[in-house]
Amino acid sequence: MAQGDHQQKYGVGDPAPEFKGIDQYEKEINSRELRENGPVVLVFYRGTWCPYCKKHVSALQNSLEEFTKLGASIVVVTPEQSEFVDKMVKKTKATFSIIHDKDYKIMKEFGIDFKISEETVPRSYDYVLNGTREANGNEDDLLPIPATYVINTEGTIDYIHFDPDYRNRSSMEDILTHLKPKQENAKD
Repeated sequence: MAQGDHQQKYGVGDPAPEFKGIDQYEKEINSRELRENGPVVLVFYRGTWCPYCKKHVSALQNSLEEFTKLGASIVVVTPEQSEFVDKMVKKTKATFSIIHDKDYKIMKEFGIDFKISEETVPRSYDYVLNGTREANGNEDDLLPIPATYVINTEGTIDYIHFDPDYRNRSSMEDILTHLKPKQENAKD
């Protein structure tokens, strides 16, 4: 399936899949437990080798205080091995949880995984393929579409940014808008 033809598996208002994983601090992250404390902002990124991913993770970190004021947790998911997650943390100063999705379980559950090919990655195919193989530590050649989900405390999806064009990412303003109480958004 071409990355550009990829269809969303879930929509706003749908129940979000539960997920678990180990973050860079060796802590188990469980979406159900996180939701007990507030909404969850779930973000998928392709790799440390991707400049758009680094910029997006940095923007999340720069807005972290605003997210936490609204009671939200940020969880980022990547197929990269731990050593590359550590590089992302070092480059972006990220303090929120980044999960290595070792077997692509979370990506697949959300339906955002795709196979790298010259059709799905027409720009910089060799660069993306080589970066992915090195960072993921295998030749599965799978990546996530860089998607963002805001999941409320009931487990329902309130916001999705899903764009097969890797250059387009969720804005901090859009995420924050969907974290604010509904009556506050009605005033805007």
